[in-house]
Amino acid sequence: MTVDEFRRLLFAPEIIVLDVADAALRALERALILEHPLVRDPASDDEPCVRRRARAVLRHAARLQLALRLYRRVVRLALTEADGEHDPF
Repeated sequence: MTVDEFRRLLFAPEIIVLDVADAALRALERALILEHPLVRDPASDDEPCVRRRARAVLRHAARLQLALRLYRRVVRLALTEADGEHDPF
């Protein structure tokens, strides 16, 4: 861990949880695609209920991943602004 990474975690410890959540969501996506290879295909009227639910989970996971990315961006911006405030020059 670098000094900058350590400093970021001191000021924004939620970054660790964001990393874990993002990794878990990516693992979930891969597992659902492996289990239901047709889940990315257009929905059909005769598809199994479990595939429809898997598709819904993937949609929600994608929205959550976007929300996490946006939150992470705001945290980085706040940390960058905080660095400027402590800069003696």
